[in-house]
Amino acid sequence: MLQARFEKRYAGFALRVDIAAENGTMALLGASGAGKTMTLKCLAGVVKPDKGQIVVDGQIWFDSARRIDLRPQERGVGLLFQNYALFPNMTVRQNLLCGLMHGTPRKSRGAEAERLLAAFSLQGLGERLPAQLSGGQQQRVALARCLARKPQLLLLDEPFAALDAHLRWRLMQDLGETLAAFSGTALYVTHDRDETLTLCDSVCVMHGGRTQPAVSAQDWYQRPQTTYAAHLAGFENVLDVVADGAGSATLHGCGAVWPNAPKGSAALAFRAADVRLAAQQRELAIRCRIVRVSALETVLTPVTGAGILLRAPAQATYGEGSEVWLCVPPECVLWLKREET
Repeated sequence: MLQARFEKRYAGFALRVDIAAENGTMALLGASGAGKTMTLKCLAGVVKPDKGQIVVDGQIWFDSARRIDLRPQERGVGLLFQNYALFPNMTVRQNLLCGLMHGTPRKSRGAEAERLLAAFSLQGLGERLPAQLSGGQQQRVALARCLARKPQLLLLDEPFAALDAHLRWRLMQDLGETLAAFSGTALYVTHDRDETLTLCDSVCVMHGGRTQPAVSAQDWYQRPQTTYAAHLAGFENVLDVVADGAGSATLHGCGAVWPNAPKGSAALAFRAADVRLAAQQRELAIRCRIVRVSALETVLTPVTGAGILLRAPAQATYGEGSEVWLCVPPECVLWLKREET
């Protein structure tokens, strides 16, 4: 189990992390610049936080008040980088042996390296250099080297960022099996929704250097709590609102007032797939003008709103320039609270 609460300031950026992660895989989810990679560096001991505490399985790795700061090699961490960081002048077997130097007796390392080669389907590749491997093979070697250390905490920093879509999907299946068998805590840094839902049990959203409370992956996808989390979860339509406190809310720039807004609502969200276009108003609706129709989607703008774009499914009934009602079933509307600052 990981318990981490710390702060770090660098280059005008303030990082504030508050994470409690059980055994299993937690997504650290956010856009570029949210502070995800720096969080991993602080956990691994590569960067020292300004203050706070990091505890893994009851062992204190960092505590600013007690002046405890374990070196990276003293922490039970396996760190998988985007580029895998294999030693280019070492063979696959030698890379694995490097991982086995910590915690594995010398006389057992050869046999353990062979076990890892078999476990990660790398038989026959032990004498190859990283440059002689495919991207998928390199990833398996890097992951095997991480696990060779028998880490308590596994940190994965966007391991599929440089791969094409098909290879990414295939390797996700392999990685999913490995993570399911891992007995410790894993943090998976990503900004990809599919990777999150495929590989992770829980989600901690990072925005502007701050972590939001962790939730299950299913709750994050179906019921995100903030506008930022809703965007990440795939809600294409997110609108600011002004709630009147009596159960109604005015949609900013849309010329519409919708009912059933919970107290304190600051925005609402709905998915493009739930939208229907109609010539007449039906329940919750916004009067819109169609901007563009493509094979993928229909893009609209409210007739009273400048610069607001909304998305609906592709359709052939209405052409560009048509005025229609964008209708949303009430049960498909998600009311959101204000972002924390």
